[in-house]
Amino acid sequence: MIKFIREYKDFSLITLGNFFFQCGFTSFFLLPLFIQNLGGDAASIGYVMGIFGVSSVGMALFSGFLIDRYGQKIFMLLGSFLMFLSSILHLFISDIGVAIYLLRLLQGVAFGLFFTSAATAVSYTVPRSIRHSCLTTFGITTIACFAIGPSIGEFLIERFGYHTFFLYASSYQLIAFVLCFFSTEANRGLSRDSLFQGFFSILFSDRFSVLFLMNFMIAVGLGSLIHFFHVHLQEKNLNIGVFFVIFALTAVLIRIFGGRVSDVVERRKIALPALFILVVSMPIAFFVNDFSHLLIFSLVFSLGYGVAYPTINTMVIDRAHTGERGTAVGIFNMSYGTGINSSAIILGLIVRDYGFFSMYLSTAMFLVAGCVIFTYKYYITAITGEEPALE
Repeated sequence: MIKFIREYKDFSLITLGNFFFQCGFTSFFLLPLFIQNLGGDAASIGYVMGIFGVSSVGMALFSGFLIDRYGQKIFMLLGSFLMFLSSILHLFISDIGVAIYLLRLLQGVAFGLFFTSAATAVSYTVPRSIRHSCLTTFGITTIACFAIGPSIGEFLIERFGYHTFFLYASSYQLIAFVLCFFSTEANRGLSRDSLFQGFFSILFSDRFSVLFLMNFMIAVGLGSLIHFFHVHLQEKNLNIGVFFVIFALTAVLIRIFGGRVSDVVERRKIALPALFILVVSMPIAFFVNDFSHLLIFSLVFSLGYGVAYPTINTMVIDRAHTGERGTAVGIFNMSYGTGINSSAIILGLIVRDYGFFSMYLSTAMFLVAGCVIFTYKYYITAITGEEPALE
C-alpha cells in the first residue's frame, strides 16, 4: 500500500481529496431538514434542491471542455474553494428566499468543476493496466461518504443545531483544497474541438447517448430518496442515517469484491439485471414502516445501484478517446446531476399533490423505460445484427 501511494502520489492525493470533498457535499443531503425547519413544504424542498441541477447542467457545457484544454488541477482547486464558500454562507440563511437558491446554484458550479476534473485526472494518473481497479477505488471514496457526511451531520444537527452542521460540512472542502494543491498536473491529450462541437458530438454520439440516459435514470432513482426519503422516514420515526450507512457499505463491498467481475463478464450483462433490481426496490420504499423494512429496502436498492452505476461509468470511459475524456466525464456527471436535481422538482410536486406512493411508483415506471431502452440498444439490435455489441 505504501509503495503504491508513493508510486502513484497524484492518484492518492486526488482520490483522498475527492473523499473529503464528497463528505462535505453529501452532508448537504440533509438540507431538506433545514428547509423543513424554515417552514418549507415538499415543493419548496424540491425547488431548492433542484436548483442545484441548473448550474450543474450549465457547467457541463464548459467544465469538460475547459479541463481538456487547460488541465484538471486549477478546476479542482476552484471547485473545492467555491464549495467551501457556498457551504459556509448557509450560516446566514434564515428563510427560504433568494439567498438559499443562489447558494445552491453556486454549489452546482463547484460540484461540476471539482468532480469532473478529479474524475478525469485520476484516469490519467494511472496506467491502463490498473485503471479499472483504480477507478473502482476512486468510486469507493465517493460512495463511502454517504455513510459519513449525512450520518455525522444528522447527529450534529440533533445535538448542536444547524450552525455547527454548516461549519462541519464546510471544513471538508478546505481539506480537499489542500490535498489537491499538492498534486501535479496530469499529462493529457489536447482537445482541438470548439466548445459546443466537442460537447454535442459526444452527447449525441452512438457510443455514449444511451449510457448517459441510463445514468440520468439511475440518478432519478437515487434523487427520489435523497430529497424525500427523510420526510417519509420522519413520519415513521425512523432515521435516514441508517439508509445512508447501509447504502455506502453495500456499494463499497460490491466494488471491492465484485469490481473485477466486469473485466470477465460483458458489462451489459451486469448492468441490465442491476437496473431491474432498482425498479423492484422503488415500490418497496413506500412500505417501509419499521427498522426491518428499512434494512431490507436499503439492501435491495443499494445492491442495484452499487452494480449499475459503476458499470455504466466504466462503459463510458471504455469508449472515450484521449483528448475527449474530460468532456465525456463532464457529460456523464451532468446527466447524473440532472437526474438527481430535476427529480427534486418534479417528484416534489408529485409528493405534494398525490403522496409518496405515487412518487415511488412514477420513479419505478421511469426506470422500467430505461430497462427497455438499454435492452433494445445492447441486446436486440446486437442480436439482429443492426448494431454490434460494443463490449
